[in-house]
Amino acid sequence: MKAPTLRVWYAIHRWTSLLCTLNLLVLCVTGLLLIFHEDIDALLGQEHHGMVAAERTVAVPARRPALQALVDVAQAAHPGQVAKSISFSDEDADAVGVRVGPPGEPKLRNGTTTQFDAATGATRKPGPPGETFSGFILKLHLNLFLGLPGQFFIGFIGVLFALSLISGLVVYGPFMRKLAFGLVRFGKPVRIVQADLHNLFGIVVMVWALVVGLTGTFLSFSPLIIGVWQKTELQHLIATLPGPTPAAFVPVDRALEQAHRMVPGKDPAFVFYPNTEFSTGRHYGVVLRGHTELQKRVYAIVLVDAGDGTVAAVRGMPWYLQVLLLSAPFHFGDYAGRPLQILWALLTLVTAGATVTGFIFWLKRPRRSREDARAPLPPQLSGDQA
Repeated sequence: MKAPTLRVWYAIHRWTSLLCTLNLLVLCVTGLLLIFHEDIDALLGQEHHGMVAAERTVAVPARRPALQALVDVAQAAHPGQVAKSISFSDEDADAVGVRVGPPGEPKLRNGTTTQFDAATGATRKPGPPGETFSGFILKLHLNLFLGLPGQFFIGFIGVLFALSLISGLVVYGPFMRKLAFGLVRFGKPVRIVQADLHNLFGIVVMVWALVVGLTGTFLSFSPLIIGVWQKTELQHLIATLPGPTPAAFVPVDRALEQAHRMVPGKDPAFVFYPNTEFSTGRHYGVVLRGHTELQKRVYAIVLVDAGDGTVAAVRGMPWYLQVLLLSAPFHFGDYAGRPLQILWALLTLVTAGATVTGFIFWLKRPRRSREDARAPLPPQLSGDQA
């Protein structure tokens, strides 16, 4: 590679790395804690902090209550509001959330959720006020406590990080041309040792860091990605499945039963009522998922006519939404138990090490005049240093 081209790549690597250094260290530290969030919450006694199940003072009925009965209870507790969605936990089979909101309001965030024990029909009460330690760390990791702008900023940092990795790989070849792979020259000046450590750490985590960086970027831009789906796929469904909103809806249990007949062997994830942001004006949007940690992120959408209970369409997720859904387990390493958590933690520490050594290497750079800056590349980039 010619020196001017290499100099451009080195400039890209240097400035993208410097721009994301501080934020990357924050993401590494918070990400490391989030890998073991369940253990940390258990240690702090906060593992059941979110929702506390009501004590079962009565025997569990022989048959589980109908979902429609839970919906009726939630609507009765909030007069003037109507059902918007039902959510099913992928960790607790008895945890069901029914969300209600103002009539005619499609946005789910403008509503209230009542948690139920599906085995008994009893409501679950909120836990103590406040948030868990891992919840606090998650907000810092996701958006730096800056809401949606902060989330998009983290996504921009992810783009810079990906550019830093790619440009670093381009620069790495010429640097290591005359050196053994993984060589750290401890007898040399400190700056050379720092460069060797930076290159070693960087090349070790290159593929992993690129996967984690890109999946984190996808997650940060999730509101935009979901918005694209709503403006394209969902609008197409609304256009191809027209019809007035029924005066009365069939029970939600019937819609769920019809969805299971069309897509057997899957568990319910969500049910969206007609006229919400994730359904048409006439149909229930029943979302089903698989059983394993990865298959739980592979959704099938069944549209059930709310007037007569017939299935109108079955859809899979478009590729970009599927990538988004699969990004979370790959980003946090929470789909294969403790061994993968430990591996993710070690790779996170190595990534932090590459960030720190790279920053120290830049801090200890020799001061050069403008004439020197136009000179050929320094030995550490040209590969001439033995």
